[in-house]
Amino acid sequence: MKKLILIITAISFIITSCKKDKSPVITNQEDPNWIKLEIPHGNAAYAIAGNIDDTLLVTTYTKAYFTTDKGKTWQESKNFNGPIQGLYTNKDTVMSLLLTGGLELEGTLKASVAQFYTLDMGKTWNRYLNYQRAQQIIKPIGVVQSAQNKVTYELKYNTKPVSANSNAYTHGPTTILRDGNTFDFPFKLRIENLYIDSNDRLYVAASGGVYDKEKDMFIFNESNTPAVIYVSRKALP
Repeated sequence: MKKLILIITAISFIITSCKKDKSPVITNQEDPNWIKLEIPHGNAAYAIAGNIDDTLLVTTYTKAYFTTDKGKTWQESKNFNGPIQGLYTNKDTVMSLLLTGGLELEGTLKASVAQFYTLDMGKTWNRYLNYQRAQQIIKPIGVVQSAQNKVTYELKYNTKPVSANSNAYTHGPTTILRDGNTFDFPFKLRIENLYIDSNDRLYVAASGGVYDKEKDMFIFNESNTPAVIYVSRKALP
């Protein structure tokens, strides 16, 4: 009987060890210099307006959310039924912009065509009816500049074609460039956009997919994937 128990225990240990060996190698997603915010079931954060100290407005895979308590709670305010990949701010007005041009492989994405606008940082939305002006509002995606030092941050997407004759591509972890040089961002993410607030804090809008280093791929938990935003705790030099 004792031998049987020992054999069963040994088999259980081997099975457990095998399961552990197959677990993805996940990179650490915490750092004392960055604040991590998550919008549950958001899938990906695409555009940001406002600031974390007051009202922060974020568009996700299909919706707009805002928070007034530094990301502790999020209020859904608009369902766009698709990604809004740019938010254009002009004084108290924030406009939602669609993705309208550029190839991600070349890093030349831009957002344009204003469809809706908000005067209260996303709490309520109205349709933008100036169609001619809507076409003229253009904002680059993944390119921002600090107000104080005029430092430019931009994204290098690190995508590669699936095959030689394919328009499909896969994502590696996105690199942030600071004035053309690699910026020391500590997380492996699929980054969708960048934003700098009036205090020169950098916001990184990203997908909630988790990077598996061994497989060199992102793992998504289907509808449970959060939208992720990282905020620098201090103004960046």
